[in-house]
Amino acid sequence: MSRLMETPVRTLFNARAIAEALLAVAVMAVFCLSSMALTAVGISYDSPSGAIWQKLHPATYIAALALAFAIFGQARPLAFLEAKLATLPGAAFFLVLWILLILYAALVQKSPITAVIDPYFIALVALFMHDDLSSGARDFLRRFLHAIFCVNALIGLAELVSRHRLFPYVLMGEEVEGDYRSTALLGHPLLNASSTGAYILCLFLGGDKSLSFPRRALLLLPQILSMIAFGGRTAIVASSFIISFCLLRDFAKVLLGARFDMRLPLGFVIASPLALGFVVFMLFSGALDDLLGRFTDDNGSAEARVIMMKLFDLFEVSDLMLGPRPDLVDSALNTLGIKVGIENTWIALIFQYGALMTGFFAVAMMALFWEVWRRARAGATLLFVFFLIVISSAIGLASKTMMFVEFALTLLFIFPKDGDAARLISKGRDQVLPPSGSRRGGGDASE
Repeated sequence: MSRLMETPVRTLFNARAIAEALLAVAVMAVFCLSSMALTAVGISYDSPSGAIWQKLHPATYIAALALAFAIFGQARPLAFLEAKLATLPGAAFFLVLWILLILYAALVQKSPITAVIDPYFIALVALFMHDDLSSGARDFLRRFLHAIFCVNALIGLAELVSRHRLFPYVLMGEEVEGDYRSTALLGHPLLNASSTGAYILCLFLGGDKSLSFPRRALLLLPQILSMIAFGGRTAIVASSFIISFCLLRDFAKVLLGARFDMRLPLGFVIASPLALGFVVFMLFSGALDDLLGRFTDDNGSAEARVIMMKLFDLFEVSDLMLGPRPDLVDSALNTLGIKVGIENTWIALIFQYGALMTGFFAVAMMALFWEVWRRARAGATLLFVFFLIVISSAIGLASKTMMFVEFALTLLFIFPKDGDAARLISKGRDQVLPPSGSRRGGGDASE
């Protein structure tokens, strides 16, 4: 019996390879199949009508299969799962409160649970499998993310110039008119701006050490230009502020005698007049008119952020604590003339699930963020500051969106810790699980 307990956790057949392949397909689906692409092919993902199974993103189903192969492909699935959760305390804590929120939404609020499942599930699966992925799988996902962000930026710019979209701009089953912003592959302009801004910061802060300085600059250029096409004001201002802060901090270090790479000031001297000339050209050509216009006329978005605070006056304290009825919230929004929705994740969650449940779930989200943060390299704190600013200015995580999923995947595969540092994360896992030599490819936990 004692020998049986000491038997290493072994992977059955080739479950690990299948799980990695399915995870890769799920990640590809996240970035290539937006809600608008799904609507264009006849899947009622983002509309009130349609079958229940269509309300979850295809990537969610694929990620569920990947998770099933990762767990049940083990000789001792329960032992493997227990050991895994022991190394992911933040994710385990989130998982408990996440399930409670799903039950609360379904049984108490009678609201769709897909708005709670899709924003987190794929990120949870990626986090669960992350430390055990082979170097080949990590390298493929890293390359794919670089490629898809580049393609997405180019499509966004092409849509801006041509005024034609790859997929119709459809929200809740209705086509949006009078909005110039590009949707490209990722879908909603705010989702594009959020994910692109995070990718820009990843590159700027030193993500993916395999990239040379010229390649990094080449990848950054279309991303920065595409922010004009996507028009996310908060993402543009927040990312610009963080980049400016880092530049001033590094300049101060140089003044104090720190070493610096001579290519940086040389590149700055060369790029500055080019960038200034490009901005002047864009201004006089009218290419920036739409973006600048959004700072003065945003179709009621900024006004809605002010008016939404009046919602608190329309409900009793008990309703706010436990969550008002969804139909009453919709009626209140119509009364106040708020057509764009509650553009703040935290306030939107309060009016969906109540202040008590929102408070507990917000703590759980911070625990999940911490799990992603500790697998990222130095500078991840600034990325999370950017993300929190963005979701606090939009409905973000209070709706069925891939905003956190795309953010988490970008950090896990483009902004991971260096090899030696990443192995420290797996130290606790190695103490719980049997020796890594007994697991196929166990040495590939980090690159």
